[in-house]
Amino acid sequence: MSAFTVAARTTVAARATVASSANRRSVRAAAEPEQKSSGGEVFFTDKNGDGQRATPEEYEAAKAAGNTYQASTVTGDLPEWAAGATADSDISLSLGDAFAFAQVPAATNFVASGPELMNGRLAMIGFVAALGCEIATGETVGQQVAQSPVGVAVVTMLIVGGTLISYCSNTKPPAAGPFNQQKELLNGRAAMVGMASLLAFEAVKGVALF
Repeated sequence: MSAFTVAARTTVAARATVASSANRRSVRAAAEPEQKSSGGEVFFTDKNGDGQRATPEEYEAAKAAGNTYQASTVTGDLPEWAAGATADSDISLSLGDAFAFAQVPAATNFVASGPELMNGRLAMIGFVAALGCEIATGETVGQQVAQSPVGVAVVTMLIVGGTLISYCSNTKPPAAGPFNQQKELLNGRAAMVGMASLLAFEAVKGVALF
């Protein structure tokens, strides 16, 4: 057998191998599902805090239906603590809405009116601080406020101001583990009752509870 014949057969075999590999790749590519380009995808969280993957059109439809929180094209699922950090909503509330005692505004993301939310947060901080100070020093709430009026005023303004900012911007607070809006509302109401009872006791008795 001549060298030319061997070379020719080798060339034909090589071409057949290349063609066979190409055919297998084509069949495999046809069998595989089409993959979306990452540039045409939007990752966001729905109102349940679940991560979603959608086309821009599907995301816009979900946003129009009010079923979205913060969108992210950088990463996939947002962490649970950040799911409700920013709402995809153009609805904001006025100071009048935030200070309305009568009812919770229909468009708000909160489960309580602004005054109840602010009073509850103030009561939770104040009740714990007042009891702790009474146990440590034996002073009544009135004596504690008289000794540090500036500190009490600053803490009050920070709590009220922070609540107003989030309430007026309609930013839904994220759940922190088992603590959600409903539990905050319940704890705030309990703290308001406890603070009122403490003040009433001291007003009648004229002494600290502890």
